Amino acid sequence: MEVSPLLSTVLHDPTMFKSPSVFNPENFLDENGCFKKNDAFVPFSSGKRICLGESLARMELFLFFTTILQSFQLKPLVSPEDLDPTPLENGFLNVPPIYHLSVIPR
Repeated sequence: MEVSPLLSTVLHDPTMFKSPSVFNPENFLDENGCFKKNDAFVPFSSGKRICLGESLARMELFLFFTTILQSFQLKPLVSPEDLDPTPLENGFLNVPPIYHLSVIPR
């Protein structure tokens, strides 16, 4: 028997996230604005089946994004209020919409 956990149900749990259907950084901040760990956030799975490359992936993502943010200024081509964050496809995986940015060297 094969079991496939659907992490999207955990990541959209209204008992663990203030507003699970929208991007809300406050889900990971305490009342003082400091980072707090949320046990419901499990992008690399959990338990015995946790991703072995999690620490490498986190380090690589940190280096990738900090290098981009240090080297470039990112500007949206349309106002952020006009963007629709609704996934293009829902199901086993959510396919995010395509966004265009202007990348300006610093």
